[in-house]
Amino acid sequence: MPKPFKKVKLRHAENVKRRNAERKNPNYPRISFKSLFYVTRIYRKAVGARTIFFIVYRIYNSILPSITAVLAGAAVTAIAEAIGTRDLGPFIVLTAFLLGVQLMDIILGTINGFLSLRTYQDVYIYVSEMVTSKYIQIPLRVRESREFADKFNRVKDFASSIPSVSFSVVNVVSALISLISVVIATLTISPIVTIVVILSSVPSSIISLRLSAKRRRNWREYTRDRRIAWNIQNKILNSNNALEIELNGLGNYLIKRMIKADRHSQEQDIIDERRYLWPHFGSNILETIASFGVLIFVSIEIIHEKLAIGQFFTVRTLLNQLNSNISSLFSNIATVSENLVNATDFMEFMETPAKQSGEIKITQTPTIEFRGVSFSYPHSDVKALDNISFTLAPGDSVAIVGENGAGKTTLIKLLIGAYEPTEGVILVNGEPLSKINRDSYLSQLGALFQDYSRYEFATLGENVWFGDTNKAYNRKAIEAALAQADLSNLASTYEKGLNQILSKDFDENSTTDLSGGQWQRLAVARALFRSPNILLLDEPTSAIDAKSEYQIFKNIIEAQKGKSTVIISHRFSTVRKASQIIVLKEGRIIESGTHDELIMKRRGIYKTLFEMQAEGYN
Repeated sequence: MPKPFKKVKLRHAENVKRRNAERKNPNYPRISFKSLFYVTRIYRKAVGARTIFFIVYRIYNSILPSITAVLAGAAVTAIAEAIGTRDLGPFIVLTAFLLGVQLMDIILGTINGFLSLRTYQDVYIYVSEMVTSKYIQIPLRVRESREFADKFNRVKDFASSIPSVSFSVVNVVSALISLISVVIATLTISPIVTIVVILSSVPSSIISLRLSAKRRRNWREYTRDRRIAWNIQNKILNSNNALEIELNGLGNYLIKRMIKADRHSQEQDIIDERRYLWPHFGSNILETIASFGVLIFVSIEIIHEKLAIGQFFTVRTLLNQLNSNISSLFSNIATVSENLVNATDFMEFMETPAKQSGEIKITQTPTIEFRGVSFSYPHSDVKALDNISFTLAPGDSVAIVGENGAGKTTLIKLLIGAYEPTEGVILVNGEPLSKINRDSYLSQLGALFQDYSRYEFATLGENVWFGDTNKAYNRKAIEAALAQADLSNLASTYEKGLNQILSKDFDENSTTDLSGGQWQRLAVARALFRSPNILLLDEPTSAIDAKSEYQIFKNIIEAQKGKSTVIISHRFSTVRKASQIIVLKEGRIIESGTHDELIMKRRGIYKTLFEMQAEGYN
């Protein structure tokens, strides 16, 4: 036995014990009628009136095989009788009925094919909108947790499968109706045949359902491994990582890690499949033998003139339909159950509380005060910020200085309202931030983060306009923002100007991609286009040359007159003009003041860092 399987087998007993404990947990995800109704409701809302047609078509399509088998069998009997009577009337009537039901099936099937494609697309788009709309409403503190990451990974997988799940649910109903119609038709011929076929199909169906349950359990258990594999694949396929991966020779290693994670998530499935291989084989043999036995029984009944000759054809057709319907019913139940177990996560995700918003609206540059603010990230006892107090008044420029991990970016997140303090309070015009209307507050803010966004699919103009899509697309305002970011000549380098898409991945006519510095300056232009009353700059010029940096900050200072600015930067040439400089260390303010005041301190950390950086330029 290969080593991976041996390892899985050794873990089996421990996993069984843990799973039994999990099942006792009332929050353990299970298939429920609630989740089934939830998916059905989504399907109905996305599809609308077409649902009626699908119901009618499925019912007709489900009973059609039974009707066809009975009519065809009767037609064969009519032919046999016509040999002696020379009367083709009954045969012609039965043939006309058969033609009618088949033509109706063709008409409804053609319409169904067209509507099914459109329906699949409508459901997919509807669910995609649901998930993305909800995601942006969920607080950042929730989104950044590991538990949410695992859950959201399952939510995305389930969301992408909802169109097929919806059709599978419909297929279960269809298979059930079809099975009932075939059973009724078979019972009218021979109850013995019906009982034998159903009993012979049960073992195979039970095995299929048990395997399905195990796959559901394994799929949930190995969420983290699938997330790792997906993340590695994205890293490899992302062109931004191509140079580093090639230079460091990481390609083959990352592929091996990806395959290892994928295989780890699939090992238990393979073990389970092997465990049920022979029982599944035996059940299929039993089903086949029973089918042949039934045909022999019917043949004997016909010879003894207990059944009409045409009923051999009817029974043979119904027999195939019965086996097929039982297999289809349980197969679709297995498919639906595999997916519906994750509907619990989907419903919990959709019910996650949205970001809270107060009622007090902000219409002009506010005064923001941090008063004794401390903060620890979820599941951590370490304070990322400890007893922070300062005020940002209209017209102020505050620079935050400190080593990596000092808490600078965390402070920005709290200022935005992405997180709430664990101690202390953030006041906006004297009111707690929680009481401030979130939309009106965010409308006052503009930001350029260290991890700025690149909208490669969009045009040059759109990349600036995305700073505030509530404004009209104004070419002059966009060009002004580009000029402030030292990109006044960029549009002229493209034949399409502001309409040029900025990546070769999305425009085959694009001959070049922007450099890192150009992308960062474009992010600066986007922030300035917003014309915010409070501008937040987190390492805004890390990829920009010194000459451009000087010009950009000169433009920012000019644009922010009478407004507020918060700057995080390691470059002291950037922060020295701030009206207040705050030095953070391990989440605490250890120094604050103007540049001149901090330089006057004999043993100040700011002075030490400033002199070290100045020495590096000499």
